[in-house]
Amino acid sequence: MMKNEDNATVRQTMSPRRTKARQTAAARLTAAGCALAAGAFFVLENSAPSGPLVAMGRLRDSRDLADAASATSEENATEHRIGADDAGIIWIVNQPKCGTGSLDTSFLKSLNCDVTDGSEYGSGHGFSETRFLHCDDGKKMVFRTHSADAHLVKRVVDEKMEAEGTKPEKCLAVTAVRDPLLSIPSLFFEKHREQYCDGSQDKEEILRTYDQFLLHNRGAKQVETTVAMLRAFGVEDILGAMEKLTEKGYAFFDEPEKDGPWAGCELLFLQIDYEESNDNINNGLDHAVEGVKMRPLRSREALCPKAVDNYHAIINHGIQDSHIDRFCLSNPEMCDVINYYKNRRNRS
Repeated sequence: MMKNEDNATVRQTMSPRRTKARQTAAARLTAAGCALAAGAFFVLENSAPSGPLVAMGRLRDSRDLADAASATSEENATEHRIGADDAGIIWIVNQPKCGTGSLDTSFLKSLNCDVTDGSEYGSGHGFSETRFLHCDDGKKMVFRTHSADAHLVKRVVDEKMEAEGTKPEKCLAVTAVRDPLLSIPSLFFEKHREQYCDGSQDKEEILRTYDQFLLHNRGAKQVETTVAMLRAFGVEDILGAMEKLTEKGYAFFDEPEKDGPWAGCELLFLQIDYEESNDNINNGLDHAVEGVKMRPLRSREALCPKAVDNYHAIINHGIQDSHIDRFCLSNPEMCDVINYYKNRRNRS
């Protein structure tokens, strides 16, 4: 586990694919230097692979100078962690109201998935909270859960597939973050959806109920699952990990522990509310699994049009500092996420 990115140990070995990519790019750069020295005009081919450096338990930073010298832009040469023809496992592990349903739908529709009951993998803690998808004619499997204990389900699934010799080599986990000042009101409304969706309730009564919801720290765990996933992938500085989202709205992390529950997987960390166009999510998903595009679900306003005024009143009511202070006492990482969004608003 790393204290910060500067303390991370850089891997001394690379996969054959990335080694070959760098050798190819280096050769092209050598040829370019010779051509330019002779006064020739020359253009690098768009097909040069763009694989960022790999660091143990740290972000794959596409701005690394070595990568800048050995690759073209991501737009011209996308590296897919799981290609269209690859077998692979995808785990969507995320807290509620932070894009989990949209991510689930995105994989389901993009990869032509069928929902199963998961009984073929066995049973155990967390199975009832997990959604199981078989995709791409059985080449890919997608598992979706809100539980921070997803690793327990993964162990059972892995053991079953290893015993049968059916476990794919490639594995990707996806988690996401959303501004708690928006996800907490959304979580509150979702828990009362059947009661509030018709918009007939008194606004002041709803806000009193919302204050009680906050008073009992019901929103304190709104980053718990994502934080658990980041820690599983070697991250100790949560605010630092959040800051890695500033430039592109997504980042990849490696699993540093070979024997850990997520060994052999990579983590895609997304900011769901980075930009309205969802371009950052589409770019991150495309780098992760070829062919997957974001399919947003309907908004709260569209689902409950009669309750729009009440829903907006909950959001505009805000979350008092006293509530946030209590959240941070039980879940200190909540402050890191809130501070990231606060800094982002101050910069805009």
